Amino acid sequence: MPRCCGSVDRHQLFPAPHPIQRMAEIRLLFVDDDDALRTTLGAVLRCHGFSLTTVASVPEALELISRQKFEVLLADLNIGEPGDGFTVVSAMRRVQPDAYTFILTGYPDLETAVRAIRSQVDNYFAKPLQIEDLLDAISCLQNGKKPVGKARPPRKVGQLLRELSPVITERWLRGVLAQPELAAIPISDSERSDHVPEMIEELIRRLETPLDRLSESATEAAKKHGRTRYLQGYSIPQILLETRVLQQVLSATIHENLFGLDLSTLVHNILEIGETIQADVEVSIRIYQAQIPRSLQTSFSMLYRSPYLGVAIADETHVIDGNEAFLRMVGQSREQLMAGGIDWGELTPEKFRPLDASAMDQLREFGTCVPYEKEFVLPNGSSPPFLVGAVRLSLEPFQWSSYMVELTEQRKLQAAEEKVRAWESRYVLINHLAHELNNPLAAMTFTLHLLRTHPGLSDDTQKLVDDADKMLDRVTATVKRVLAEVQQV
Repeated sequence: MPRCCGSVDRHQLFPAPHPIQRMAEIRLLFVDDDDALRTTLGAVLRCHGFSLTTVASVPEALELISRQKFEVLLADLNIGEPGDGFTVVSAMRRVQPDAYTFILTGYPDLETAVRAIRSQVDNYFAKPLQIEDLLDAISCLQNGKKPVGKARPPRKVGQLLRELSPVITERWLRGVLAQPELAAIPISDSERSDHVPEMIEELIRRLETPLDRLSESATEAAKKHGRTRYLQGYSIPQILLETRVLQQVLSATIHENLFGLDLSTLVHNILEIGETIQADVEVSIRIYQAQIPRSLQTSFSMLYRSPYLGVAIADETHVIDGNEAFLRMVGQSREQLMAGGIDWGELTPEKFRPLDASAMDQLREFGTCVPYEKEFVLPNGSSPPFLVGAVRLSLEPFQWSSYMVELTEQRKLQAAEEKVRAWESRYVLINHLAHELNNPLAAMTFTLHLLRTHPGLSDDTQKLVDDADKMLDRVTATVKRVLAEVQQV
């Protein structure tokens, strides 16, 4: 192999702090579309004794992989198009499964890491690359040490749930107590959470031994839960709320331990968890409903008791009855209602009154109206949005029942989704910026590495190289800080 840097002996030129005596035995394929980076990093790798081949595109890399043997692949994440590096990794894994694979990325994130795991990447490095990190990783492989990510097989979701069952139960309890309407129910912590470990055990059984239905023990536990929750004074929406808290805790737990999990079964496991919890809560609610006296099991009575759905009964102009949710939504009291002081028209801003008139016409003709959005004027002057629907109770006298849902939180969610879309657009820009900044910085880092170790430098030149190295460190730190700050905006 021809020597770099003239005829100077490589071991004199690079007194590397790492015990790398046999790097020349390693054939390395380096794939990157940045000319400067290929030149500078390639020079450094050759001077450390690698048998190096460099290419600038995916087709070139695939062609070489099909006809030449390599021990190591080092590929940029974005080769022309975002994520193309994983295409090369996948080909190397398929054609040369014994080769070790490394990814270079200018902007590492969770998605990149997950894709790296899925593609069985042995390691990935952020730009500007520290040569020592790469040499350490390759040296470990050469000495027969497997990467950390290959030290043990990934865990199954069921195993994770078994290990963290007490933690999940505690986090669920904290999440429930953070919900005011659940925390207000006067029961002990053990009475709230005694069913959660049984639920987790059923999830583990279903994940490890797929079943068509809940086990007998889980079914009995769900029935007991439904009866108990009825006696404890829960409503069905409250049972669903605490179930949603459990799903959120399980999702967060899986997300936090994502890197140690077997991703090949992850989607199936998550679906299985959702189906199991759904089946469990359905059994609980059926038993809960069976405890309610028949006189209260009409659909209207259930709606009337809902804390989320406003229900009102009105004649031509005045509200003559309403549940607590309706009174809370429109900012009125039970005393005002009993005194006949709630006028539907006065609650409605002028611009929405034509919609009300149209709804009344539909009620008279069809007995129901198409749900529509409107606002109510509250005593504090605000006008929150609502979704309103109605059914006719009688024509003579004309009476109707209305149901309504406040849309304020939905509007907030829509606004949040718009912010997410804006953030995703900004993320693409930041990723491109990071790539364009970090590639030149990496090239300069490798160039200075070569200059700093050159034996023929004068003292003045060496000082200039040292000063340039310090300035490059400042620029690199500034770029990292700016990218981090921009990401958090």
